[in-house]
Amino acid sequence: MKSLFSAYWAFTKSLEKGMKDYGLNYGNPKVILYIMRNEGCRQIDIAKDCYIESATLSTVLSKMEKNGLIERRRTPENRRCYSIYPTDKGRKTFHKVKSRLDETTETAFSDFSKDDIDQFREYLDRVTYNLINDEQVK
Repeated sequence: MKSLFSAYWAFTKSLEKGMKDYGLNYGNPKVILYIMRNEGCRQIDIAKDCYIESATLSTVLSKMEKNGLIERRRTPENRRCYSIYPTDKGRKTFHKVKSRLDETTETAFSDFSKDDIDQFREYLDRVTYNLINDEQVK
């Protein structure tokens, strides 16, 4: 459906305006938001929740670490695993990203009623559920 794809790209393009100023690239906003909401998370959890391949996420996290947004700490129970935490710079960046997300969402729904927004979110939840549970994709 062209309209769903177009809406996704328009939203993404709008959200990502200025992200390079924060040391973030395409797809990074959802990663930093996840890390902030789940401090000490594992890479596998981020990949699953953000729908990013593990190898791609590894590159994203390395760049975020290099930019001083996150730090990886070895887990005490398994020295081969790392937990991921935001740095102070990452926390500041999170607040900027969150503000940009709120602005973009407000713009996207500027002429929608509350009922329209609620129904739209319900539809998107159903679309997401259908796609995640599609046996052909698994």
